[in-house]
Amino acid sequence: MSYLLPHLQAMFDIPMSTLTLLSIMCGGAMYFIRPHLVIPAMVFFLGPISLFLATVAYYGLTLIEYFPLNKTDQWLICTISSATIGIIVSLICAAALAHALDRSQAKQSRFHRA
Repeated sequence: MSYLLPHLQAMFDIPMSTLTLLSIMCGGAMYFIRPHLVIPAMVFFLGPISLFLATVAYYGLTLIEYFPLNKTDQWLICTISSATIGIIVSLICAAALAHALDRSQAKQSRFHRA
């Protein structure tokens, strides 16, 4: 636990400008994704998950020092990359969950027909 606590604390110490930009990007993505979801209310669950995953991706990118954050353009690229990673991973998780639920419902309907 002593190993995990400094990482969690550093993850929550993200600058407010970065967190604001991540929130705007994840919110914009959820706005455009909402009409294409089978259950549009699922966007209320995908939004916070994608923001959390984007925060984790941002922390990971800064931890491995892939982008030096001393320049504005590098900070922006790092933030956009982490938001993209968070959104894509959350959508993959939602699609996998929807596929699993669809398969289980199809299996139950085949079982009840027989």
